[in-house]
Order: sequence, then C-alpha cells, then structure tokens
Amino acid sequence: MLVLKLATSPKIILLNTILWLTVGLAHGKTMQVLPQIDAKFQQAVSASTVPGISVAIADNTGVVWANGYGLADIENQVTMTPKHKMRIGSVAKLITVAAMMRLLEQQKIDLDRGITEYVSVWPTKHAPLTLRQLASHTAGIRHYNNSDEFLMNQHFADVSSSLTIFKDDNLLFKPGDKTQYSTFAFSLIAAALEGANSPLNFKQIVQQQVFAPLGMQDSVFDDQADIIAFRQRPYNTIDGKLFNAPQTDHSYKYAGGGFLATASDISRFAVAHASPGYLQAESLSQLFSPTKLNDGSTNGFGIGWMINFDSFKRRSYYQDNSRAQQLMASFDNAAMHAGGSNGGTTMMILCRDHQRAVTVVKNVDGEHSADVFLLALETLSHFHKL
Repeated sequence: MLVLKLATSPKIILLNTILWLTVGLAHGKTMQVLPQIDAKFQQAVSASTVPGISVAIADNTGVVWANGYGLADIENQVTMTPKHKMRIGSVAKLITVAAMMRLLEQQKIDLDRGITEYVSVWPTKHAPLTLRQLASHTAGIRHYNNSDEFLMNQHFADVSSSLTIFKDDNLLFKPGDKTQYSTFAFSLIAAALEGANSPLNFKQIVQQQVFAPLGMQDSVFDDQADIIAFRQRPYNTIDGKLFNAPQTDHSYKYAGGGFLATASDISRFAVAHASPGYLQAESLSQLFSPTKLNDGSTNGFGIGWMINFDSFKRRSYYQDNSRAQQLMASFDNAAMHAGGSNGGTTMMILCRDHQRAVTVVKNVDGEHSADVFLLALETLSHFHKL
C-alpha cells in the first residue's frame, strides 16, 4: 500500500535538538561541531523517500550519543527514537561470528574441521568446507538466487530445515579458491553451532554467548508474529515512491540477516571487539586478519568482518567522491559491515585505534538519497575530533 510521509513537526525537531544537547553535555563533549552532524541527519530525513534514521556512537565508556530522526511509523506518526529496534540486515553475521568465536574459546568447535562433523544433514557430495571458509565467504556457498528468496515468507521450524533451500545446490567453486558473499553460508554456520552445542538451539546460543554477556537487552530475533516493543515499521522505495515493505519471515536466515537491534546495542557490540575482554586477544587477531585464499592472495574479509575500506573505495559512486575518499583514508585501522534488509539499510564502522564505533540505520531499502555509509563516516570523523 502506498504511504505518504508527513513533514516532521517543529516540536519534534526541537525535542531532537534538546536530546542532542543534553546527551552531549552529559558526556562533557565540546558542542561546536555537533550541530553540523545534526544538520546532516535532519537533511537526510527531509527526503520524501526516507522515513526515519537511527544513529548511535559508542566508545569504551559506553554510548556517547544516540538519536532518532524522522519517523519510525509513518501511518501512525511515530517519531523515530534511539529506543527503536531496527532491521540491521547482514550486520547479523557479526553477531553469529561472535557466538562462534566464544564457542571456539570454550573448545566446543574447531574453525578448520569439516562442516559434516557438526552438521550431519550436510550432503557428503560437496567438497569439504570449514567454518572459517563459511565465515570469510570463501566456501563456495551461493547467495540469494532471486528476489523471491530475499523476500521469503515461509516459516522454518528449525535451522536444519532451512538448509533445504540451498544444501543440494552445487558449490560455486572449490572451497578456498575464490570469494563469494553468501547469507546462506551463515545459515550453515548456525546449524554447526547447534551441532557443537547440543541441545541448545541457535537462539539460545546467541542469547548465552552474545546478548547476555554484552547486555544487549534491545536486540532480538526478527520474528514477525512476536509483539516486540519499539519495532521499526519497514518500508521500500520503488521508482521513487515509498511503500510499506511486504511481510517476510526471517527464520531461514536468522544468522545472516534476521535480527532487530537498536543502533546503540550494535555500536556497543562493535566496541566490545576493539580490545581483549569479551573475546580473547587471539580471537580478535583471527577476526581482523585477512583471509588467505588457496593461491595465497587475500580478500577484504577477516572472519565475518570487512577489515578495510577497499571495496568501498572501488565502488563507482565513491571513486570520484573526494570527501568519501578523504574520510576513508582518515581511518587506517577500521573494520565494518553493512546490512541491507527488506525495510532497512545499515552501516556499522568500528575504529579499532580509538575504540569507537558508529551505527546508522534507516527503516527503508531501495533508497539512495540518504547514504548511511557517508553519514556513518561523517559522524565517526566528527567524534574523532572531539
């Protein structure tokens, strides 16, 4: 159904501005550059195709600033707030990887054993592949074949049953030979985590290994039938018009793209990976070391994480953008992940040198006027100066 976005009221703008100043003053931050960031987000949600945006930045002291802009629900005129749980898309992969690394530290799994040791239903016709290859997108597992798979609205009772979507398809290449981004690879990781940690299911593993130890009380699985407080309303943009996003069931891809979370939770999650504590130093080293292919070359992934801006620098819409290139060059030791979902677009960047992370999420996909990557870079850069 077509929906129209109404203008944000002056009262809402005033409340956002007060929240901005209050949070900044509470943390003793210099205020002279903060309105510049505020203006960028206000401009972003002024577009008719951008319902709302949530942003949060955190460091090793916790969340230092979080704000919502525009609307979380257009039809009911619900203002976007930092409390809203957003569709974070493929940033979910990092949550899955965190659970995997915790189980590795507990000696419950081995990243380099064959996957059939953990997943009995995985066909033996396939060449041997490992958790390390799955998490670095080098296992040869395919991605979505079409939009019907991306927008699937079929419920799967468990992780193993969701493997039927792709488990009998041929691998795209010999594991370790190439890189092919794959959300389905993470469904297989989830099944392996269950196999290594029986009788717990994937949801219970994530709760025990990630949400509970990191205090992520505003992160949940995106189950469409559940009543979830402060759930965002998802939207699509098609041919320049805003629509309600179609209903989708994420039970087939929880591990690769099926979470709701506040921007604050995700930024704090990222900062927990900036230094040993939540994970051991050896685990962090593995996460952020480039993956070696069979021929000795490397790709832009560590274990789950994108470990540099190289792929962004090469994208056509950033190649000639001097500001984007300048911002990327200013962060030498950054790790990140983007997320595209049905009704959500996310960018999370961790500056490992300064133990600071930013997350920017808008509750719409197929929309290009508000670039969450550039907004995240600008926000991180401004806080870097404070």
